[in-house]
Amino acid sequence: MTDLSFASATELTALIRRRELSPEELMRHTLDRIETADKDLNSVVALDPERARAEAAALTARIARGEDTGPLAGLPVLVKDLEDALGFPTSRGTSAYRDSPPATHDSVHVARLRAAGALIIGKTNLPPIGAGVHTANNAIVISRNPRNPERTPGGSSGGAAAAVAAGLVALGTAGDGGGSTRIPAALCGIVGLKPSRGRIPQGPSRQPCWPQHACLSGMARTVRDTALHLDVAAGHHVADPNSLPAPTTPYSDSLDEPLPTLRVGVLRTLGIATPHPEMLHALERTARLLRDHGHDVQDDESALPGAADFPAPFQLRQKVLAYNRLLGVLDDFRLRRGDFEPWFANVLDEGRTLTPDEFATYWTHRAQLNQWTADLFERYDLLLMPTVPTTAWPAEGPDVATAVRERTLPIAYTSVFNDTGHPAISIPVGLAPDGLPCAVQLIAPHHREDLALGAAQVIESAEGTLRPPAFANPV
Repeated sequence: MTDLSFASATELTALIRRRELSPEELMRHTLDRIETADKDLNSVVALDPERARAEAAALTARIARGEDTGPLAGLPVLVKDLEDALGFPTSRGTSAYRDSPPATHDSVHVARLRAAGALIIGKTNLPPIGAGVHTANNAIVISRNPRNPERTPGGSSGGAAAAVAAGLVALGTAGDGGGSTRIPAALCGIVGLKPSRGRIPQGPSRQPCWPQHACLSGMARTVRDTALHLDVAAGHHVADPNSLPAPTTPYSDSLDEPLPTLRVGVLRTLGIATPHPEMLHALERTARLLRDHGHDVQDDESALPGAADFPAPFQLRQKVLAYNRLLGVLDDFRLRRGDFEPWFANVLDEGRTLTPDEFATYWTHRAQLNQWTADLFERYDLLLMPTVPTTAWPAEGPDVATAVRERTLPIAYTSVFNDTGHPAISIPVGLAPDGLPCAVQLIAPHHREDLALGAAQVIESAEGTLRPPAFANPV
């Protein structure tokens, strides 16, 4: 029998197309799974079981009539609560918007999933407006890692990662502004792709994301499901004038083609990080694996621009992004500052102090990062490095002062590629001695998600997929 909790999205949709599984049957299983398995995770923050059952029944009837219901037909999907989904409030992970009315429309991303036949059943937790590498807020509760409830699933897409890793759903939506997809994927032992800037359209929104650091994404357990999500979600939309056209070859199809011989550069520290031994071990294993598959794998000691001033460039980056978040909530923050989490209100206040000189320094650094990566991709077709320096930190959040001192800053390896816009994917590579997942990250040239996905599939084929032991048995 198929374990519906841990079957991939690709497998589930194939069963539905062959009429071996109905959307109603899958929905019953999914809602039961969430009810029983999410009690200790706190990953789901909004759910409408009655509507989900009704939509599954309607889709089952359409399939029985022989209608074409789309590539995701019947698949339950959870949406990160930073995106609008019709009929669900958008709390944005903060008590300030906990009582928001239900959204009257879908985001472009969610609308595309729904048009492809996905059943949007609820929302997943995040820190306030995505500002955190752990998932906690005053609006809901602390979300926890399926591998160890004392540890975090990461942030900001921690609710999505926990739900997918624990087998609540096979696919969720996520977003990545500094590692917010890749970090939770790494900590929970699943796949997380940050696409190229503009690959998945954003909007509609009140104002554009002017730092152009954030990308919408999916959260899945397999590389093929990640490609399937991207095939549905990618492509230009007028709501986002910076969005890219859809690729000529579907990403799912490109996974069936052999990879060319690739030049792979292995970067261990970027001049600013000291990864723990288990992360270096996972990195070395992956480098040997790619070398054994015929790829030209070379060590590279290149340091990030500004590495000698660590952590100043990261601190300035966070201040600029605080200013960006402040602009997005400015009217509400002026009127009801006390409704926001106290620590997050302080972050927004810090954004107010950004000076023109700091702003100029930030954009100069961004230009240097662009040139640094351009030079690397003159030498390599792919970059390989850790996703994070350590396994999952406490559910209440990392000790940032210690992380700076020990050079284990959670975003050390991820945020640079938000700033440069390159596609980057995190892949689980076994377990550390503490039983928590290890992961590596692959970065490809601009607009070459196909290379990142193809190499990730090689790793996944060798390493397999992970199931948290406490959640491994079906409901």
